[in-house]
Amino acid sequence: MNIRHLQYFVVLADELHFRRSAERLGITQAPLSLGIQTLEEDLGARLFHRTRREVTLTEAGLALLDDARAILARIEQARESVWEAVSGDVGRLRLGFTNACSLSPFFPKLIHAYRTRRPKVAITLVELSSARQLEAIEQRELDVGLLRAPLSGSPASVVLSPLYTEPLLLAVQSRHRLAKARNVCIADLRDEPFIAYPRKAGVAVHEQTLSLCAKRGFEPKILQEAQQASTLVGLIATGLGMALVPASLRAIAVPGVTFRTLADDDTTTTLYVAHRYGDVNARVTQFVELALSFR
Repeated sequence: MNIRHLQYFVVLADELHFRRSAERLGITQAPLSLGIQTLEEDLGARLFHRTRREVTLTEAGLALLDDARAILARIEQARESVWEAVSGDVGRLRLGFTNACSLSPFFPKLIHAYRTRRPKVAITLVELSSARQLEAIEQRELDVGLLRAPLSGSPASVVLSPLYTEPLLLAVQSRHRLAKARNVCIADLRDEPFIAYPRKAGVAVHEQTLSLCAKRGFEPKILQEAQQASTLVGLIATGLGMALVPASLRAIAVPGVTFRTLADDDTTTTLYVAHRYGDVNARVTQFVELALSFR
């Protein structure tokens, strides 16, 4: 049974006139008549009574009509589903993000804009460190990531595109002498206690802190570790230590914590959007393009 012949049948059943049906289909009457004859032969039944004056449906034609309409409707629905999937309008997008990234005004603005443009896409947000995101993208557990590039580099299979750069700030207890110092440099932190993310957590800022201190000839004295940004800032308020943090963490307003700009010219951190190299998923392409448009 040919789909085109079913279309011919439904149009002719609506019009009950060969000339009008052919005009509606954009064909001549000859292929329309041939198509109907072929369909009747396939089904082994006459579908229309034909006379010089009129065309009417037979009982077999009446029996076929509802099914034919339903078949064509399902085919059209299938076409639309495929088109939506290819166009990126439906499906799922698994997006990784860092804890600090979620505190930036950029993050809710981007997510809201994407959901507004693609309301039928189910977006799954997964909070992971930068290193864990790179692993998850490479292993196809995530589609896209919002992360900070590790100093050790990223896998060749992952594409990183910069979104924005922000300063690293010194988060320190407000009563500490450095909270009110005229200028603060990383070198001034040589003998100070630090609070940091665990090294194994894969947080890029931790790696960067070690590198910045190493360039000044010392290793930071890490007295306390914290898994979450809010915990880290809260512990700084106790006076246990200080930390280098992205400027977006200023959104965590904890009494007793001061964020100081550093005088060093290499204390910045960049957020990237990451995805697998060669990924042709339309949802990924659209999200990356949207993220880059916000730069």
